[in-house]
Amino acid sequence: MPVVPIARTLAHVIDRAYRAYRANQAYENAKTAAELAQLAVEINERRKQIKNMLRATIEAMTREIDVKSSTFATVDRGGNSTASRRGKENLNFKEYIERKVPFRPAISQVCTVALQMPIKVPRRIRKKIAGDRVETTIEVALKQFTASLFFESVDEALEWRSPLKAEPNYNQSSQKALLGDPATRPKRFGSAIQPFWPRPRSLAPDLVVVEYRQEPFEIENVFAAVEIKFPGDWVKQTQINDYARLMRPKTGVNREKIGREKVALLRVPEDCTGPETDNKQPPTSKGAKNRR
Repeated sequence: MPVVPIARTLAHVIDRAYRAYRANQAYENAKTAAELAQLAVEINERRKQIKNMLRATIEAMTREIDVKSSTFATVDRGGNSTASRRGKENLNFKEYIERKVPFRPAISQVCTVALQMPIKVPRRIRKKIAGDRVETTIEVALKQFTASLFFESVDEALEWRSPLKAEPNYNQSSQKALLGDPATRPKRFGSAIQPFWPRPRSLAPDLVVVEYRQEPFEIENVFAAVEIKFPGDWVKQTQINDYARLMRPKTGVNREKIGREKVALLRVPEDCTGPETDNKQPPTSKGAKNRR
């Protein structure tokens, strides 16, 4: 066969293959767009669900807006350091497991729902939610995403004055919080579907409990940085150390101790508590409602 007809035939084959590829890409993009739209609808419905589920908690937090979070830590029994998922986890991280965390029942309720009914994400777009560098599994990442979304929904319902801040970013070197608008709102760098992307060279604890709810979540105003671990996500000493360094004051005495004591570990479901503790009132003390 002459060279020219062969070249024409190859060009025709390549052109058809390219057109088929483009058609397939268009189909995939259309499917992805449709699934993202459906996911946005589900996320919106789940946000409404958690707001209704935690209506009493949200109303209580609204009434107690000026009460220091540390006041509520006094009624917490801490986590279950007798339970271990692997090895000597309960002994190696005992102080972080037993740390008193304010609002543990509400935190537990959110995490339990996220564990049992994580937001369903089509396989095609799971990476858009979980990210390209998932250290555990996509299933674990989706549970964490669901919990963070729920905590953020509560914060939004309280006009960003919730004591519970989901995955706020802190500059790792300066320790400064990356504040949004208003300053009590964490600044986000992700998309509307997945807002919790970490900023490069930053640290983002799973949950931060602030002391004063109407002030920014700078480390001076953090009562506890809570590392949440769902089944299959193991505790890492390096991660705990990073958060302890992040929470360490820049000046003063016992800086290492203070930073370490601000870090708490909550394993789901081992360290979760039931709603029976919700009815317990924190002891009132003189100046509990005073501002700094």
